[in-house]
Amino acid sequence: MYYFGYGSNLRASFVTELIPGAKFVMKGYLPNYEVQWRAWSTEYKGGISSISETPGEIVQGVIYECTEKELEKLDYIPGIYVPEYKRETFVVLGEDDKWHSVELYRLWELKGPFPPSRIYVEGMLEGAKQIGVSPDYLEKIEGWLRESIVAVSDEP
Repeated sequence: MYYFGYGSNLRASFVTELIPGAKFVMKGYLPNYEVQWRAWSTEYKGGISSISETPGEIVQGVIYECTEKELEKLDYIPGIYVPEYKRETFVVLGEDDKWHSVELYRLWELKGPFPPSRIYVEGMLEGAKQIGVSPDYLEKIEGWLRESIVAVSDEP
């Protein structure tokens, strides 16, 4: 099955820590959504990403191949996806110009927005450079880095 990573999961090393059997398939594009910083993370001490429906926007990410069993483990990892994120099935456009059914995680409840966590965005930027997102999308991530914070407290 396919899994779509768009936030911290742009970085392959982060994904393979969570899903050791995950294999990069190709870049993917989720139209009419955008990344937003709608949850506060005490671990990252800043905003963490989710997607929100936004006509005309696009989320660039990675399509990974993994097993259902591997994704089921993610459904129950406290502090990573539980209790803030839910897994859903979406359809994304692969760089092969075909539509693919993928699983992804997004927030149950949108809060904030919050300033993005610096360390979180640095990981996104590293992954984005590795997979070769478009120059416009790379610029967007660099903008989030400029807006990011290194928080000293656990609360916004």
